[in-house]
Amino acid sequence: MQTVAMGAFDGIHLGHAEVVHTALTSDPDALVVCFEPIPRQFFGHGDWRRRLTTAGERRRELECLGVRDIVTVPFDDGTVSMSPEEFLESLMLRLDFRRLVVGWDFHFGSGRSGTCERLKQWCTSRGVDSIIAAPLETGGEPVKSERIRGLLEKGELDGCRELLGRFYSASGACSRGRGVGRQLGFPTLNVRVPTCKMLPPSGSYAGLVDLEGTGESIPAAVFVPVRSDGPVEAHLLRTIGDAYGRSAEIRFVSRLRDSVQSPGTGELRELIAGDVRKTEKVITEMVENRKECS
Repeated sequence: MQTVAMGAFDGIHLGHAEVVHTALTSDPDALVVCFEPIPRQFFGHGDWRRRLTTAGERRRELECLGVRDIVTVPFDDGTVSMSPEEFLESLMLRLDFRRLVVGWDFHFGSGRSGTCERLKQWCTSRGVDSIIAAPLETGGEPVKSERIRGLLEKGELDGCRELLGRFYSASGACSRGRGVGRQLGFPTLNVRVPTCKMLPPSGSYAGLVDLEGTGESIPAAVFVPVRSDGPVEAHLLRTIGDAYGRSAEIRFVSRLRDSVQSPGTGELRELIAGDVRKTEKVITEMVENRKECS
């Protein structure tokens, strides 16, 4: 029996993980259907910059959950104009599934008119098994992507981590910068994060960088720029070779400070040196806490 888990799955938070786990429990070969772009991004006409996971990040996190087959459905004018039943019929023609798993708040079809109840009615009429995953709650509230966005907007990384089950992260390619950090004695990776990706507030963070080809997480003092189109800069606390053109994932562990407007050269050097000291302390304490819990 072919099983499909369907949703936007932006963020792959603990609620999404529950939907995926439900599908995989019923069928280890269950596939995941998701949309690209995600609906909110489509309706934002390119100006919506609050995506929690890019397409590549979403795929990586789904694979970490044990998903082996991911089908991406284009979310375009054609998809938007379909009635809920038309959409499900088109999906059935493509995948011929016999079980459908969605989250409790899943909506689909023109004007979001497709509810879970309407989905169940269609499934019954077609002899398809339907499973509606119950909401997963923390702190008395359902785990939802918009709740994570609200926390991230305020720089509340611990809250994001609780709902995601992991550190919030951002990925991109390393590009050449102006060399300002190197001149100050703190060379940085300039990571070009896609503009649709939501970042925490501008400022400095203690982080971990997974750089392509190293196979390890490297502690780093990370700076998120004021401009949304600027690179995220990461000063690694360990020397590496040339990273230009390689991909990097930055995991945000702890917020250190707000950004400072137009600091002088000396002040900027002292600020970065302070960020490095704080990052060393944060990462060391994190490692020690993990040892105690193991």
